[in-house]
Amino acid sequence: MVRSRPMPSDADPQSAAALFANERLLDGASFPAIVFWRPPTGTNPTVIFLPGGGHLARVAYGHPGADPRDFVDFWLREAGWGLLALSYPSDHPAFSRVYPDMTVRDWGASVTAITLSLLASCPAPGRVVVAGWSMAGRVARSVCQGLARGGMPPIGFISLAASAPFPGLVPAFETGEPVTEAGLWNPSAAEPRLPPRDSNWGPELAAQSAHNHHVVIPEDVYRRDYRANTPLLLRGEPQFLRTRGKAVSIAEVTEELGTFDFASHPLTAVIAPTWPSDARHALTDSITWGFLNAQQLFERYVRRCHDLSAIAPEHWERLRSLMLDLPRRLTRTVSGGHFFFVGARGAEATVRHLVDIVDDIASLQVEISVLLAKSQERSNRGSYA
Repeated sequence: MVRSRPMPSDADPQSAAALFANERLLDGASFPAIVFWRPPTGTNPTVIFLPGGGHLARVAYGHPGADPRDFVDFWLREAGWGLLALSYPSDHPAFSRVYPDMTVRDWGASVTAITLSLLASCPAPGRVVVAGWSMAGRVARSVCQGLARGGMPPIGFISLAASAPFPGLVPAFETGEPVTEAGLWNPSAAEPRLPPRDSNWGPELAAQSAHNHHVVIPEDVYRRDYRANTPLLLRGEPQFLRTRGKAVSIAEVTEELGTFDFASHPLTAVIAPTWPSDARHALTDSITWGFLNAQQLFERYVRRCHDLSAIAPEHWERLRSLMLDLPRRLTRTVSGGHFFFVGARGAEATVRHLVDIVDDIASLQVEISVLLAKSQERSNRGSYA
């Protein structure tokens, strides 16, 4: 169920002041979200954008006074595509309370409920693509499954330097992540002998500004309007919870993320950065998500073909070639670091790649289906000979 929060004129003055004019607060599955919703032109798809840890989804559409060309919303609008950007609840002043125990499942349920409600009136409501940045890779499966169950199966998931659902990819402090008094993950807190988690975010944004030859997001605006502390469990990592004095096990995390339920994951395309400042995503995203893609396609298409021996040799070789080529075919790169899609150069390139790669996601599934359907027809002909 989705419920509108009070409009800014009736809301708490602090919350109203914290919302931009193009935003509103909506409740989905009992959790609030800051929602930016711009419908597509005609029957074009809508991109559902989900932000990473410590950030609001404003990184996709910007702040008042910003150059709109510095954000993917501008270029999506130029392409006729819609944008639904949702910020999970945090300690940003737009929210009247915090939700320190919010889980990845909760996040997925909230995004699903809000999306199904808002997009139901679109001319082509089923044409959606889920795009997640950084930590949002953890919720990709939950959101895509929820949308499919709600009758709006997404075309696929787009990783924007997103962390795949494999616990351990993001290091965790053995003593637990630093948290605020309210129990939220605080990436700005320093640990003994260790810098704050967010120590590279400012330099990364400054590098994007230099790459675009102007200040994209001033530092004070970034701190005030884009940054917030995050429900810790959304990180999707086995970790020690200081607020509870207990640990979340790797078994609990893999079960919630559905890590090894390969058939349930969305087919994922990767748009990756290229700079060494974000080395893990630049060097590994294509292969990490490529592994999940190969397993998902095998479980959903190949395993269901009851007699692969009947497939024609040329079709088998084509199938092998498609599977071996998955990482290359479903990967694009944009010059930049972890914020590569911020700034006009990266934002335009990201949208250009996104529009192109969505077609590849759809055509790849059709190709594999056709190849296996031909083998099935051949097998059936043989059984009746």
